[in-house]
Amino acid sequence: MAIKGKAIVAAVCATTLFHWAPCTSQVSMAETELQPTAMPMSTVGFQSGVIDDVEKSSIRIDGRTYVLKPAVLVVTHEGEVLELERIIPTSRVKFHLKEGHIDKMVVTLPQ
Repeated sequence: MAIKGKAIVAAVCATTLFHWAPCTSQVSMAETELQPTAMPMSTVGFQSGVIDDVEKSSIRIDGRTYVLKPAVLVVTHEGEVLELERIIPTSRVKFHLKEGHIDKMVVTLPQ
């Protein structure tokens, strides 16, 4: 009876794979072009504020100065990498602290 059960499971898996595979292989070029090139990161557990000033290794947010980790990841709200030099004071920011230093930031530049 155990062999019969394994055969049933194998048949169900094969049938599911057969029906699923054609759906995934028929993605049109138009659909792939609409997908964003960069995915925004999750900001669950991040703090938020407004940037007052940016320096080479630190940033002031809402009057408080934070040290930036050497390999800090800074992206725009659209998920594109953003250099520190391009950050404008008054930008909104969501940031993550690791060991008391900022290791990730999502910056929304003023429009």
